[in-house]
Amino acid sequence: MTLMMPRLGHVYPTAVSAIGSVVQDAAGREWIDGSSGAIACSIGHGHPHVLEGIHDQLQKASFLYRTQFASEPALRLAERLCVKLGYDAAFFVNSGSEAVETAVRLAQQFWREAGKPSKTQVLSRTISYHGSTAAALSLSGHWPRRRTAAALTGTPTLPTPNCQRCPLRQKRDECQLACANAVEQEIERRGADNIAALLVEPIVGASAAGLVPPEGYIKRLREICDRHDILLIADEVLTGLGRTGRWLAMDHEGVKADIVILGKGLNAGYFPISGILASERINGLLTRNQASFALGHTHSNHPVAAAAANAVLDILEQDSLVERAATMGAYLGDRLRAMIDDMPFATHLRGKGMLWGVELVQDDISYSPWPSELNAADTVVRHAFDLGLIVYPSSGFINGTSGDAVIVAPPFNTPQAVLDTLVDRLTTALELASRELHRKLKG
Repeated sequence: MTLMMPRLGHVYPTAVSAIGSVVQDAAGREWIDGSSGAIACSIGHGHPHVLEGIHDQLQKASFLYRTQFASEPALRLAERLCVKLGYDAAFFVNSGSEAVETAVRLAQQFWREAGKPSKTQVLSRTISYHGSTAAALSLSGHWPRRRTAAALTGTPTLPTPNCQRCPLRQKRDECQLACANAVEQEIERRGADNIAALLVEPIVGASAAGLVPPEGYIKRLREICDRHDILLIADEVLTGLGRTGRWLAMDHEGVKADIVILGKGLNAGYFPISGILASERINGLLTRNQASFALGHTHSNHPVAAAAANAVLDILEQDSLVERAATMGAYLGDRLRAMIDDMPFATHLRGKGMLWGVELVQDDISYSPWPSELNAADTVVRHAFDLGLIVYPSSGFINGTSGDAVIVAPPFNTPQAVLDTLVDRLTTALELASRELHRKLKG
């Protein structure tokens, strides 16, 4: 009898404590959490204010069902997020995957209520990740994960901007944002009357390791959606609430989506909660129509989860952690940039704030990716773990098959000295992994 873990038969260390940016196992061994777990623990582990908020709410009401009661923590969380981020309504579920499906179904319901029931399709990009449930994965261009799933109902068709490895074989200074223009071409091919929404990660997370689009790309998408009367959904599960040095990654171009999806940054790893924010256009129409918003799950708008999220917001605001993610994130980016300058097997640093990706290549002449069967990203992650550092793997972002990178995304309040140690350990891990991979490549 055993707990099912990702690698069956593999023996995992048992963590017994996690404080700040350090995780410790039962034997006293410590790891720097250089990826905030799964890019979630934005304010670090074990923050006493969040623990106190959860404890206080457990003593008041540990569960309230959304069709019977509202709760003070959920009402307060909705108001705080809407006021801060400029939206009109919020709804909370448990995971990012659930929030993505909620956003999609809300977009489809909006068009039904607007008298345009044919607008049901959702466009998404060929390199993307929106969740692990069947519907969310159907919208995801994360091919390593799609291969393991059956009953997927859709295939992403839009190119994902990657100026170092352009899928359209264009040059950045000549392309005139061809990757964005391809969105309009797809809309015209399918017919705008059939399309409910465009779903994008403003900065691509797990599937492409912090890939930042070219300047003007997000604005162009907003213009295209407005021109064809299509809703823009921003998947900010990974980037939302400060990860990139702004409250939302969309803020880097001053663009507002019609629906925002929040997740990891909302819960900071403390309690399962994610959610969506809806514009006045959407909420206003549904309210005027007295529509029934029947989406949700048993634990939607959970009072303890909302209390945890309110406490996370408190810390982000009181400690100016979004601003710190920008400043210390720039410092971390400079350290990583200096690191790869001396490494022929690490290149194409990308990211913002406390979200960085380092692409792994065979050499700095051809920039050839490693063969997928060598699992280059996992090799680096393994060596880093042995050195007391946790980083996150990314693979399959070149033509959906090859391409490896590691993601560095520590908590926003990680001390500078710890960031320095993080880079030192990652340097050693990359060197060890490169030697191992070259030995395997030579046979």
